[in-house]
Amino acid sequence: MKKQNINQLPVTSVQTPAPKSIDADPIGFVVVRDGHRVSDREYNVPNDPDAVAEQDFWYNIANKHSYGESVEIVQYESKKHRVW
Repeated sequence: MKKQNINQLPVTSVQTPAPKSIDADPIGFVVVRDGHRVSDREYNVPNDPDAVAEQDFWYNIANKHSYGESVEIVQYESKKHRVW
């Protein structure tokens, strides 16, 4: 076999895997009261009617039986919002 110069070799395309879509991992939302998760469910969108109803429920409890801490629907984080 004859030694070939690198410039004489045919050019081949390199196939790289397609980048993962941002939607590959679904983003979940949970209801938190004073930064602590209170919902058992995870919601797909923050304005889900069930999520809003649960937020209203916890808001009423916080205002009637506590000092009125904030109740929010936030993006799920696995370390902060895990269920024990």
